[in-house]
Amino acid sequence: MKSQTGAGESSPAGDAAETAAAYMRQFRNIIADGNVASMTREFKPQVAYEFERYLNPQKLKQYVLRSDKLRSLVEHYAKVNQKPVRELEKQARAIIDEIGLDRNMAIIRWCGIAITSIGKRICDGFFVNSASMEKVRNKMGNCPVLYLPSHRSYMDFILMSYICYYYDIEIPGIAAGMDFHSMFGMGTMLRKTGAFFMRRTFSNDELYWDIFREYMYALVAHYHIGVEFFIEGTRSRNFKALVPKVGLLSMALLPYFTGDVPDVMIVPVSVAYERVLEEQLFVYELLGVPKPKESTKGFFKALKIIDERFGKMFLDFGEPISVREFFGHNNGQRIQRAGVAGSVQKLNRQEIELVKQLANEIIYQQQRRIVISTFNLLSLYYASRLYGQRSVNLDELSRGILHLQRIFEQLGAHVSTTANSIKRDIIDAVEIHGNILQFRVGVLQFTPLAVEQLAATIDMKRLKAHALLSSTMAVAVPMLALQLYINPCMFWLARPAYLLLAALKLQRRQQNLDSMRSYAETLTALHHHVNSMDALFQHEFIIESNREAVEFEAHLQLLLDERVLDLHEQTGRISVHDNECSRVILAALAPFLCLYYQLSVTLRQRFSVGEFSAKDLLVGVQQHVEQLLQQPGIAASHVHPYCLALDNLNIAIHALIQSGYVQKSRDTGMMHIATKSPAKDLRQLELQLLEYCQLMPFTQYSTAANEQAQTHLAKL
Repeated sequence: MKSQTGAGESSPAGDAAETAAAYMRQFRNIIADGNVASMTREFKPQVAYEFERYLNPQKLKQYVLRSDKLRSLVEHYAKVNQKPVRELEKQARAIIDEIGLDRNMAIIRWCGIAITSIGKRICDGFFVNSASMEKVRNKMGNCPVLYLPSHRSYMDFILMSYICYYYDIEIPGIAAGMDFHSMFGMGTMLRKTGAFFMRRTFSNDELYWDIFREYMYALVAHYHIGVEFFIEGTRSRNFKALVPKVGLLSMALLPYFTGDVPDVMIVPVSVAYERVLEEQLFVYELLGVPKPKESTKGFFKALKIIDERFGKMFLDFGEPISVREFFGHNNGQRIQRAGVAGSVQKLNRQEIELVKQLANEIIYQQQRRIVISTFNLLSLYYASRLYGQRSVNLDELSRGILHLQRIFEQLGAHVSTTANSIKRDIIDAVEIHGNILQFRVGVLQFTPLAVEQLAATIDMKRLKAHALLSSTMAVAVPMLALQLYINPCMFWLARPAYLLLAALKLQRRQQNLDSMRSYAETLTALHHHVNSMDALFQHEFIIESNREAVEFEAHLQLLLDERVLDLHEQTGRISVHDNECSRVILAALAPFLCLYYQLSVTLRQRFSVGEFSAKDLLVGVQQHVEQLLQQPGIAASHVHPYCLALDNLNIAIHALIQSGYVQKSRDTGMMHIATKSPAKDLRQLELQLLEYCQLMPFTQYSTAANEQAQTHLAKL
């Protein structure tokens, strides 16, 4: 299994580093002096889909209103609701006006000038992979184009439009929520730069649903600019990929399934930030502080950020995906569909399953190209030292981050760290994130957060779940902020961490049983443990790609190369070594293990009998975790503050529901612990998670787990 490099041969790590460096050289700062895109130059863009004659935004709306599809819909709803056709036509026109995009080049140019000015003041650059951008541009023209960016900030769609203008690509129509539509002045401005609006929920308004679907159909099949939307549906407040939502994607692909277009080109777009503009807002929201309503006043108030630094922003366009090729040229069914009226067409189960597979692939490709920054690696390394109660200085950070860079590049990640300026990069990163970390007496530490300051700025009584103490918030805020920047690394580290935990578990059992097994049996056992953890955390880390076997081999090779594992081919025995690499990988997974474990404990202790609501459970977990955090002698990292974050708890609760450990009523939304399935015994899951926690090489986690283990085992 382990590769050997002979004299004069290049090592895999060296090849990976050179490939990664060459890739990062493709990024170009488009707001650097001398490279500023002129917003007053003539704009002659490459269109996404070429036609002999082009519609403008108003003609597009007229096209939809006069179509046979909409005429059939209006007549249908007039008959069902017993209303005059003319009244329904008027209602349809109002809905189209509410939805429809517009275009005003003067406003687009003005916005571009403002973005350039603000960007140069608060950022160290907008870095775009020019090679990947050019590749996308060259493939345009033959079919509709869907741009699907990752979504971590409101800056995502602003950057996309700005970059399309810079590279002479037609600015796409952008799906935006109605909360922006209601902002005084802002809604109109966004519409005139290409935004079209959709309601967050359509409720039972079937007419609105069908009209929006027809507008989307026309936008894809009969308009030339391309369409942009966020497949995650909303901003990820924890900086991890969210489970894809396939509603808009299904609508956008309907013209392909009906045979109205020959293909659809999907462009996954990866956007990464050294520091996200909404960082503090996200941390507070995760802890239950209500999200402020979008307003024009709030927008201008937020412009105070121009006095802060946010580092670099990276944007990369993935390899375009041909829908026709991805779905396997299934033209037979498309020909059959072509004879059916478009107004009654919907995707069947097989097509919906294909769309779900495509959505997972898009998320996978987005994450592969998200640039890992120096601060991402610094956060990861600092957390591993923190959990082990070891301080770290600049020299140690430099060595640790360069080591992590090598590991990530071997896995295939793109890392912005530069070896010859590593200390300068670290100092710069800490300055940018001075609200989280700072050097004090040469040692990296959390920036103190005054309890009194939190109490003055946050109304604890308005928190969505449990009213956390100010002292708890003071501990949780910096830890959660740090975790936000660790989370983008989880795409690369989740499965190696599963494999490492599986090896630790197997090693312990081999020692206890003194059992012998073959090399093949050991690999099979490792595969089994990795697959079981993959199933548990499938909603936590969106890494489904049908590449599991290949990735298992790559991850095993990495752990062997890093001297984390020894796997004896003759005896099948596995040995795990406690070194820097193993500690960092386990540190990455530790907060998630802790969260699922504490959720399981709370369910057993507080909700073992009867029904409970989602809010009851959220309050219960937060109360339980806060009590542990307040116990004398237990540091914050005994029970990670990540367990307090509402978005993360909701994901974990959803995972337990989907896995069958918890059952939820569709009618009432109430939940109860599943009791009928022995395979889904929550007590067994709790013990399994406890065993994993005990395998952690950190004093805090081990101590906390061992303290709770005695009580739990006695009760169980």
